[in-house]
Amino acid sequence: SWQLRVTAYEFTHKEVIHAFAAAVERGVDVKIIHHVKGSYRPKTRYNDVVKDKDGKVAKEWVPDKTTSDTQRAIDAVGFQSLDHARIWHHDTFIERHTSSIMHNKFIILLRDGTPVEVWTGSTNFTESAIYGQSNVGHIVRDEGIAQQYLTYWNKLALDPPGRSKRHSGSSHDEDAVPMDEINEQLQSDPAGAQPHDSITVFFSPRKTSDLLNWYADRMGGAADSVHFTAAFGVSQPLARVLNQDGKLSNEVGVRRSPRIARRIKTDDKLLRYILLDSQPSEHSSEKSRASAEKKGKGNDYCDYFDFKKLNSNRIAYGAVLSGRNEEVKNVAPSSEHSESLTGLSTFVDFVHTKFMMIDALTVNPTIITGSANFSIASTEQNDENMLVIQGDTAVADVYFTEFMRLFDHFYSRDKRNEYLGKGSKSPSAWIDVVEDDSWMKPFFDPS
Repeated sequence: SWQLRVTAYEFTHKEVIHAFAAAVERGVDVKIIHHVKGSYRPKTRYNDVVKDKDGKVAKEWVPDKTTSDTQRAIDAVGFQSLDHARIWHHDTFIERHTSSIMHNKFIILLRDGTPVEVWTGSTNFTESAIYGQSNVGHIVRDEGIAQQYLTYWNKLALDPPGRSKRHSGSSHDEDAVPMDEINEQLQSDPAGAQPHDSITVFFSPRKTSDLLNWYADRMGGAADSVHFTAAFGVSQPLARVLNQDGKLSNEVGVRRSPRIARRIKTDDKLLRYILLDSQPSEHSSEKSRASAEKKGKGNDYCDYFDFKKLNSNRIAYGAVLSGRNEEVKNVAPSSEHSESLTGLSTFVDFVHTKFMMIDALTVNPTIITGSANFSIASTEQNDENMLVIQGDTAVADVYFTEFMRLFDHFYSRDKRNEYLGKGSKSPSAWIDVVEDDSWMKPFFDPS
């Protein structure tokens, strides 16, 4: 009586895969759509290029790393029953070929054919996602929302073309409706703020970047605060908003004193917190700016090196304490160790979450969360899903707490590394405990 409908981009975590396999053995109806992409390359044999009878170079399809890693993990599962093995290898998995990237990661739980809840977010089914990066897993126990995900899943399972403009070149049924049209039929682009106490689901790819511009409008309309995570940089619509000063009127009642959001003295009534996976490169910025100028868009271009100058923006990026071995020698207890990465991640080391909070500490917060990276590609090309949660203060509290936990963790390391990078020879200030109330003075005004 139980069914699971799943989408997976990276799918290699042994315990997760074995849990799905165990569900198959218990008789659960499990279906998993997974990313399958690759390219045709010259075929070789013993280091020689193979040619066909006409002398042309023969080519073979080679899967990308995500596809090959997933297939190896699927094939590695063993079963005691041949029937269960057959179900696993022949009836469980559905390949998604025709989108740019099948970037979804969600699980729909059904009972007797009725969807009852959905788990979604930014978390791939990998060791890196669970143990190496920050990520979000978000459960929605709502049959209506779960049904929207199931409708979307059923369309994906047919592997239709991702984009309308690729329709004519598809090897699939020429009458197949592409996913960008399907997704806008399932949920049209929003106009203005969503109703209070609501959850709205948006699926990608879409025909235009209007949804991304809508996210930028929400950010630009913030009255009290913005908290935003960006694993792969900040897209231009959002960067342009961040490059505007934040002196807006506070029109939304604050539920409590946002003490964390007011740590730094500023005249701005709006503060924006941006959490990046890594510190952007000046070289990459210069290249992107030059490219924009070639296209005649140089005047509109802005990025981290522009908006970091604004007093209303507070920015942190992933980092470990540099030079920690030398710092703790003869200063810190013997239990102190140098910081290092897990080694599990090869592309995103620290921050893989994709969420934005608007006015998180007010009576009507907006939480935008899911699999998409707030980019053109994630909006117009990839298979993605996003939740817009309006007015749920309990959800906002959870996201806000996690955001500030991460932000403070990395911000302190960024500042400490910057401090030592300027030639300071007094690192003990970053280790010694302050045992009086002097630490309060920059942050607390008793009057």
